[in-house]
Parts: sequence; structure tokens; C-alpha cells
Amino acid sequence: LIFIIVRLKTLSRYFTAMLSLSPEEANDFLRRHRRAYQVFEETKQGHLERECVEERCSKEEAREVFENDPETEFFYPKYVVCLEKFGDSEKKKQDLITCVHNIPDQCSSNPCNPHGTVRCEDKKGEFHCHCFTGWDGVRCDEDVNECNRSSGGCEHECNNTRGSYHCWCRHGYRLSGHHACVDVDECEETPGVCGTARCWNLIGSFECLCEEGYVYDNLTKSCVDVDECESRVCEEECVNTPGSFRCHCDGRQGKRLAQDMMSCEVIEDRLPLDMRRNSRSLYLGRMFSGIPVVRLRFRRRVQTGFTAEFDLRTYDPEGVIFFAGGHLSSSWIVLVMHRGKLELQLKYGAVSRVTSSGPAVNDGQWHKISVEEQGRSLVIKIDREAVMKIAVTGDLFTMNKGMHELNLTVGGVPFKEEGLVSKVNPRLDACMKDWRWLTGEDTSIQETIRHNERMQCYAIEDHSAFYPGHGFAFFNHSHGDNQTLRIQLTLRPASSMGVLFALVHQDRVPFSISLSDYHPATLEWKEHVLVAFGDVIVASAAVDLCDSETHTLNVTVTGNSSVLEVDDQPGRMELVENLEAIDLSSYSTFIGGIPDVSLVSTPVSAFYTGCMDVRVNGRLLDVDEAQHKHNDIRSHSCPLVSTPQ
Repeated sequence: LIFIIVRLKTLSRYFTAMLSLSPEEANDFLRRHRRAYQVFEETKQGHLERECVEERCSKEEAREVFENDPETEFFYPKYVVCLEKFGDSEKKKQDLITCVHNIPDQCSSNPCNPHGTVRCEDKKGEFHCHCFTGWDGVRCDEDVNECNRSSGGCEHECNNTRGSYHCWCRHGYRLSGHHACVDVDECEETPGVCGTARCWNLIGSFECLCEEGYVYDNLTKSCVDVDECESRVCEEECVNTPGSFRCHCDGRQGKRLAQDMMSCEVIEDRLPLDMRRNSRSLYLGRMFSGIPVVRLRFRRRVQTGFTAEFDLRTYDPEGVIFFAGGHLSSSWIVLVMHRGKLELQLKYGAVSRVTSSGPAVNDGQWHKISVEEQGRSLVIKIDREAVMKIAVTGDLFTMNKGMHELNLTVGGVPFKEEGLVSKVNPRLDACMKDWRWLTGEDTSIQETIRHNERMQCYAIEDHSAFYPGHGFAFFNHSHGDNQTLRIQLTLRPASSMGVLFALVHQDRVPFSISLSDYHPATLEWKEHVLVAFGDVIVASAAVDLCDSETHTLNVTVTGNSSVLEVDDQPGRMELVENLEAIDLSSYSTFIGGIPDVSLVSTPVSAFYTGCMDVRVNGRLLDVDEAQHKHNDIRSHSCPLVSTPQ
């Protein structure tokens, strides 16, 4: 009974299959031969080698082997190929066996991606590829992009690769483990990474640091100086220095450096001077050239004697007071100051004479002076006392077209000074008032003086050279000893800024003494006396001299050293290395200022304002003997400090 039931089930499957078979397949099925052990075979799963190798099997017989459609559908087409290739030859039977046996193993054709597959699992008509981590897909051939999900857990950046991924760190970091990034200390790991600069580690980077005023150069790995002057940091002149810069203001234009060290401001006098003028006085030293300040010509139909009377005040020991007469080769007289006394030089035709007598009159007091022709004599009086009486032969007046003429000049002679009987420096710093020439015809002179302050005298004066804050005096001669220079300055400043004394060679200032309210070496904003070799301070004294008192500075220069004393108190010696000695054999001396040289050649360029007398190696430098001086510099008279009213 059991056998019959099993057979009926088998027949039922056959008939069911026949309904879907082609006529040829159905015919083959109907012609099927029974095999040995047929009864037992129908009760168990078919055997592949017995069913399809030892004998040819149909698709239905193949299904009996696999008992499922997917594997049968996979197997049978390939089985037909094996038969076509190896089935007709006994010699190839082993190849047929191998070919047929390999067909059911669907992994035998290596369907999985070998790079992404751990193993291939046969699944009866299909296969399953077990993928490595990082691979996906049926055949494990699809890369998993781990970076798409939380950047793969990487702290910085994630780089996807086929089948994997890699964390990497930004510049300045290194990977720690697989995901974390830690800072790299480039300064520690790469000595010399900054060359001569200082290395400073940063999080994720590093920085090469330079001192202020320098910038790092990547090419040379060194700190190079920044030229701040290119950015116009200074209002006027800028000088770049290693690591810094210096601004300069032209003191010759009345400017000084402000406390911001970049802008300029006007130099203000510390002490007000009594600059009041006497409009009825005549200043004789207005013209440094020595030419007369007043020229008069008198013409008379009737000959008269010469008379002149005036009040004179001076500290100057030498100079021309007035000239009277004709031309150089005719008769004339010149009243001069010589060694502080009156001197009369005269020439009458071929006769020349020089006479000097009387007390010194260069004491700064007013003295009444008179010169008068009395018959054939010239009488000179001081304060109405006759001090000279000189016999003459001839007349000071000359005839010209029927008229008696006389030329009169004040403060100079109408010819070159070499024409004088005795050589005299014609420049005279003196004041004259209440003058009467001949009959007193001077209304035009008074009017001219009243409208020109520079022709007027200061109302009150002291004995010293006066520097008004513009211009300088220039001496172009040596001071004797070329090894040592001793300078003594007696001064009463009205300003805390200004050049007192300077030696100039071409466009350089190798030596200078100056006043300043700023010390460029110590950076102190305080009144100082500065002694400099070029632009280097070698000695200084912190002292305020603008106190209405007279002070004395002594400076001794020997080789490359200098000693400063202020009112007998020693100044401070600045420590300067590799300082060259000053060549004292070739230079020009400037007092009260410097010429048009570079502002950087000396710490101070401003003109001095105040009174000052200068002695070099014991000799007084008389400004009247300078090769050049500004007309407003007065050689022997200086206004006093103004007192509050």
C-alpha cells in the first residue's frame, strides 16, 4: 500500500510537469526506461552522479536530485553544456564528472568580489557573499563610504578608500591612534625651523617671531628690518634704523619733535625777552657787510665848518662810527672805535694820520660824542670834555659845480676797508641817538628809522652776543691745537632748544653742543645740555638753564672723548663703543645754528635763542669777525629778560 501511494504521488508530479513540457520533452518522458532498484529509488532523493553522470538525465530527473526549482534551473542549462563538451568521449568522462559535480556549487565560479569577500556560501540555486567590513552588495563589490557617517569618527578629516577609510589631520597635527589628532610642536621636533628667529608653537601651527621693528622672511629664515619710513610715519623727515625709526623736524624752520615722536610742533621761547625798541635811536650794526646804514650828502653855497654831535652806547670794542668828507682820494675823516676808545683817522690830501685818546667808551653807557672843526683844528669831545685836538690843513668839503659838498655815512665807510689809514673791522654793534649833523637836517632819517624796526636799538641791553632764533655765525678758520679743543660758553638762554656750537665738515656735523628738552639716548623728556659726536650723544647734563641767570658750559674734546661741565658741575659721560676720534684739523665753526645739512647729522637742528659768548681754546670768538653771520645776530648787545608789569 505504501509503495502504491508513493508511486501515485510520483506519477502525479510527472503529469503535472508534462502539462508544462514541450512535445519533445513529453515524448522523452513517456519513453523513460525503468532502472534497477526502481522501487527503492522512487522513495529517496536522486543521486547526481548516478542520475546525470552515469546516465543522461532529463530536467525532471535533475529536479529529483535537487528537489527545488532554483537549483534545477541553475544546474540544467550548464549540465547540457557539460554534455556537449565532454559527454561523447570515454576519455573525457572524468572531465565530465568534474564539470557536472561543480555545477551545483554556485560559488565555484567565484561570483563574489575577491577583495571584498570573506567567503562565498552556496545557497542551492544561489550564493551568498560574506563581505569584509567596508564592503557591501550581493557580490561584495560595493565600497561602503564610512566617511558619510559622522566622518567615520575622525576628529579632523576622513578619506574614504576602497573597502576602508583613513583619518587624517590638518597641517600642524598628527594622527594619534586611528581617529584623534594631536598638535605637533614644530619648534621641538624641527630645530632651526625658524632659522635665526624665535619659534613659538601654536595649536595646529607655529609662528616665527622677531623683535619689534623686524619681520620674518621665509626665504632666508631670518628677521629683516622693517622700513617704517615707507609708510610715512613721520610728519617731516624719517630715518630708518635697525629695528626702529626716528622722526626729525627741521628746527631751522622753528619746529621741534612732539612727544608722540612723529609729529612736529612750533618751538616756543621759555623766557620772554624785552624786545622793545627805541624808535628815535639808530642801530649801527644792522648790516654785517659793514656797509653804512645811513648815507647823507650836504651841499652848501657858502663854505661852513663841519660839526657832528650824538649820543653813543656800545659794548663793541671796534668799528666805524661815521665817515665825513669827499671821495677816497680827497680829504676825509673817519671816527672809529678801536680797543674800546675813540680813534680818528684822517686824510687831507697826501697827509694821513691816526689819533686815539680819551677814556674807554664801550662800557654800555650813553656817552655824548662831538666832532667839530674849529679853524684849522678838529676837536673831539666825550661827554663835553675834549679828548683830542688835531691840527688839519684843508677842507672836508669839496667843490662840485660851484657847490660845497660833503658826504657823510654812519656805521661804515663808502669805500673798501682797505682804504682806511689803519685797518679796522668796520662792523660796529652800537646805538646812536640825538644826532645832529651840521645844522641838524635829519628829518628824512628819523622818518625812515621810525618805519623800520631793524634800524632801531633795543631799549635795554646787556653785554653779550644775541642770537634771535634764526640764523647763525660762521667761522672758517682753525682754533690752533688740533689735538684738544676747549670750548667755554657763557649763556643766558631764552629757549630750551637750539644749537650752541657745532663743527661742520661738508654735509656732516662731527661735533655739536646743544640745548634740548629731550634726550634721544635715554628717551627722557627733560631739559638737557647735549654733547654729540655726529648723532651720537657722548656727554649730557640734565639741567634747566632757562632761569634768567647766566650760566657757563665747559667742554673739552680730546680724540674720541669729551668732558662736560655745567656751572662747574660735571656732566654725565655716555657709554659709547667704537667711537671714532674727531678730526680737528678740517672743519668750520658754526655758532647759534647749523647750515643746510641733513637733519639726521646732529640731535638738534634748531637755531639758538638767547645771549651767548663763545671762547675756543681761550680765545673769544667775536661775531664781528665771522666770515658770515645773520644780520639779526647782534655781536655785543643782548636784550634783557622781560619783567612782568
